[in-house]
Amino acid sequence: MEEHPELMPLLTVAGGAMRGLSFRVGRGAQVIGRAPSADIVLVDAHLSRRHATVQLTAEGVSLTDLGSTNGTWLNDRRISGSVPLADGDVVRVGRTELRFFDPGLARTDPVGLHFGMPRRDHRPTLPLPVPTPRQPVEPIEPTEPVPPRAGTVPLPADVPR
Repeated sequence: MEEHPELMPLLTVAGGAMRGLSFRVGRGAQVIGRAPSADIVLVDAHLSRRHATVQLTAEGVSLTDLGSTNGTWLNDRRISGSVPLADGDVVRVGRTELRFFDPGLARTDPVGLHFGMPRRDHRPTLPLPVPTPRQPVEPIEPTEPVPPRAGTVPLPADVPR
């Protein structure tokens, strides 16, 4: 799987300052935190320096809270210790929301959104207006130039050189 990174599980930042970034989950334990030494560095003041770990094992991917101040949340439930991750799970650390995607299970798309279900941050929008077709415009026939009237000053572009 290491030789095919596209098949490796993925954590995608779905909410927070780093929205849109993705991180591959490898075999070794990867530390999630705000410390520069973390494997997955997230810019979030509500995140501990070493907040949690995520690790690919023979059984799947596990998430472990490292005694963080604000806790690690999986699908809106605070976790303690190590828990398995399933495709489509939502992990919250600090004020950052991560979506877990496992290509081996592929129930969700790579961005971590559930097929056929609205996103949690979905806001209904109005449909785009449909433009009305334009009517053809008849061409205007050119006319003879109008000579300047007495008492007017010609524009510089109209003065012959």
